[in-house]
Amino acid sequence: MEMPIPDYDGLAEVFKALGHPVRLKLLARILKGEYCVQELGDQIDTSQPSTSQHLRVLRACGLVVPERRGKKVCYRAADAGIEEFLQSAQQVHDQLGAR
Repeated sequence: MEMPIPDYDGLAEVFKALGHPVRLKLLARILKGEYCVQELGDQIDTSQPSTSQHLRVLRACGLVVPERRGKKVCYRAADAGIEEFLQSAQQVHDQLGAR
């Protein structure tokens, strides 16, 4: 049985989206529950326009899912596996930092 060819371009987009500390903070917060844009900005001390822009990047690569609630837009994680992915990345970082 042949292994499927990885989607390196898609994977690179995910890593690019995770390549900014604000987006990592937003994603970590969203993994704890569903939050609206203003709540997220307040919690990580970022302006609403900046928060929206970073969420747009996370949404474009499929990491978060928006849901409109009246005038507000709230976000949730697209998949439970995202948390495990981030934990694995943290472990790799910790191991490399120990060298």
